[in-house]
Formats: sequence, C-alpha cells, structure tokens
Amino acid sequence: MRYIPVIGLEIHAELQTASKVFCGCANEFGGAPNDRVCPRCSGLPGTLPVLNKNAVILAARAGIAVDGTVNNYSSFDRKNYFYPDLPKAYQITQFEHPISSGGFIEIGGRKLRIHHLHIEEDAGKLVHDDYECISMADYNRCGVPLIEIVTEPDFRTIEEVQQFVEQMALRLKYAGVCDARMEQGSMRVDVNISIMPEGSDVFGTRAEIKNLNSIKAIGRAIEYEIKRQSEILDAGGQVVQETRRFNDNHGDTKALRSKEEAHDYRYFPEPDIPPVFLSDEEIEEIRAQVPEMPNKRVERYIGEYGLTAEEAALIVSDREFSDFYDKSAAASGCYKKTASLMLVGLNKLLNENPTPVSELKFGTRELSELALLWEENKINSNSAMEILEIMYAHGGTPAEIAGKHGMIMSADSDAAEKAVDKVLAENAKAAQDYKAGNKKLFGFLMGRAIGELGKSANPAVIKEILNKKL
Repeated sequence: MRYIPVIGLEIHAELQTASKVFCGCANEFGGAPNDRVCPRCSGLPGTLPVLNKNAVILAARAGIAVDGTVNNYSSFDRKNYFYPDLPKAYQITQFEHPISSGGFIEIGGRKLRIHHLHIEEDAGKLVHDDYECISMADYNRCGVPLIEIVTEPDFRTIEEVQQFVEQMALRLKYAGVCDARMEQGSMRVDVNISIMPEGSDVFGTRAEIKNLNSIKAIGRAIEYEIKRQSEILDAGGQVVQETRRFNDNHGDTKALRSKEEAHDYRYFPEPDIPPVFLSDEEIEEIRAQVPEMPNKRVERYIGEYGLTAEEAALIVSDREFSDFYDKSAAASGCYKKTASLMLVGLNKLLNENPTPVSELKFGTRELSELALLWEENKINSNSAMEILEIMYAHGGTPAEIAGKHGMIMSADSDAAEKAVDKVLAENAKAAQDYKAGNKKLFGFLMGRAIGELGKSANPAVIKEILNKKL
C-alpha cells in the first residue's frame, strides 16, 4: 500500500545571550564538564530563578523573523519529569501562554505553518561510556536559554522538511537570535512523523525522533521511519506512539520511551517567575531591530535588481555577505555587475583564503567604484576580476590599480584599427573562411586583436572595426 507521511517539527534553538536564562553562569559552548554550574541552574534548594531580559528580547525577535505574532502577555510553567540530565526534576518552560503565536515559512509555494514559539531552559547532557557501561552528566548546558519552535503537521516530503530547517536556521542567524550550528547542538530538531494511506485524511499514530543535528540526518531518519512504519502497517500491526532516537552510524531509529502526553508532565504555573508583559511600543521597538529577512531580500534582488533566483539565493546565504552586496550595489546602481564581482570573484577568493567579510582590505565603497568602472566600459571583465584580486590581497582603490597596471580601456580607434589590420594580415585564411560562412572564426580573430592591445583593449571598439573590415 502507498502511504503519505505526515510530519511536524519541534526545533530547539539556543539563544545568543551572554549568560544563562535564569542565572549568571556563562552561556558558552565546550569547556570542561560541569565548570559553568551554580546553585541556581543546578536547582539546589533555597535558590530562585531570575529571568534574563535579553532572552525575552531575542525570543521576540525570533517570532518576528518567522512572521509570527509576538504576544503582549506570556508566562512560565513547570514541566515535571524525572531524567538524569534535569537536576531540578522539572523544566521551566512556557506552556499555556507562549511568547509568540503563528507564523510560517514558504517552501515551494506552500506556507508551512508554525503553531507557536516559546522560551524554555535547556537540560544537561548525558555522556555515555559504553566501555565502562556508565553514563555521566554534564550540567554546563543546564539553564541555557532556548526557544522551541513548534510547527503544524504540514510537511509531506523529506525535501520540504530539510528546506524548512535550512530556512529557519538562516532566519535565526539573520535576526541575531542563534548561530544555528547544528553540529554543536545549538540548533536541534525533533521530528514527529506518522503515515496514512494515500487518499486518506486521517493521521496515523506518530513517533517522535529526538535531537537530530544535521540536515542529512533529518532526511535519513525520516526515510527510515517511513519504511519502518509502512512495514508494520503492511504486516497488519499497529504503530506505537513513542519517542525514538536516530543512530547516525547505523541509519536506523531505536525506541527510547513511550511518548508522554501533556497531562503526563503535570504542567502548572511557575510560581517563582512573574508573567512577562510587552507593550505594543516595546514590540515595535524590537521589530525595528530585526533586519530584512532573506526571503524578502530574494524577492527584491529578483524583482528590483534583475538577478536570477540562483544568484539571489547564493547572496542571501550569509547575512554579512548580503549586507555587503546591498551597500555596494546601492552606491553604484550596478546590481548585476556587483553580483558578478561578489559571486564569481569574491566567493572564489574567500574559499581560497577565508576571511570574514568585515575584515576585508576594501569596503563597499571600493567595490561599488569597481562595478561602476566595469559598467561604464572603462575596464573589461578580466581586468575587473584582476583588480578585485589585488584589492583583496593589498587593498587600494580600483581607479589607482587600473591606472597603475594599464587596465583602463582605450577609446583610440586608430590603435584598434591598426591591431585589427595586423591580425587580418597575419590570419588571411581565417578571414577568408569567415567570409565563406565559418562564423565561429570571428571569436578567434577578436581574441587575437584584443591580445595585440593587451589590457587596454576595448572589446566594443575592436568588435565594431572587425565587423566593418570583414
């Protein structure tokens, strides 16, 4: 039987605050086990949590970044469960009143909906030693501020899920909310998946796959789980609602525990943290801090700047790169030339010798001047890329570099005509074959004429003269 997957996501993203969400311990990655733990985040008796204001602001920015509605009122709850990496035996989270509601990300023309986004604290980390048959708890991560983004079960393909997660990571990075380094665990994805017979609209029993930390792992886990559930149903069995873990080495999922429902967690209002009130003015102030999102930039680059969808997607894949493009292109008005300089020239240089865009030896002003020189046919494309390389290595201004290296194209038609005459005299047979119908030889003759004049050659002038001569 053919089945349709029904998938919803829970995306956990660590907020980029200096300290943890309810105490003053540093919010950092790595380090020795249990060296960033205090009585408050380890839940010792007599301690009280103090809410990190910046965590609230960043969570609100995340809600805005995904086109959600930031709520004026939100509050915290206790989620009770016993697990070795949770020293208090409860987690402070938001259940009844999250900080943001709604939102969506459009993938392939479909609006994949977000139900809500809430703030919570992260748990610790268990380190399993299979050789000694023991598990050790590292509480450094305990109390790290998280947002959990809960989607609707709108996904029907692996590709939709992967693209959604990629776009979510990009938006969170643009908003300055999370670095989204999945390999470090700062963004993790839980996948809720069930299957239903093709043509049905009744969802099946779901399984939750916990803590997937790469786009590839998400795809492999979903693929395996669809196969596993299909085989159970085809054999006449029933899928059990449970939490499962994906084994990246084996490519399969294993049961961890039966899946709890909300009532099993015995939620109740957190008595030690007052509700959060954000006025409309405060929300608008936060909104003003959120930059233009990548999807909006793509629309602008294609619709207003005339870039291709591929060019636009490549530029927005990094916010710093996109900001640099925006400022450079706006200064010169040369949107296509600036895109070519950055995607063809600068990307190559950054790959060969990685440098943060903020630390380049030239700025947006120099790049805009270079694009303008090229746009106005004062230099050719090869010279433009060569000047960019010199700027990358040594700095300097495009005009100075072009003048020093003889790259300014000459408008001297007499010199161009002499070069063309020489080329035609030395390649008489090629000229005759061109006249006889072999039009491909025009490029050959053009290249020889440009070679005669070197970097100062003006292709437009040479092409006009060569056409007349032939």
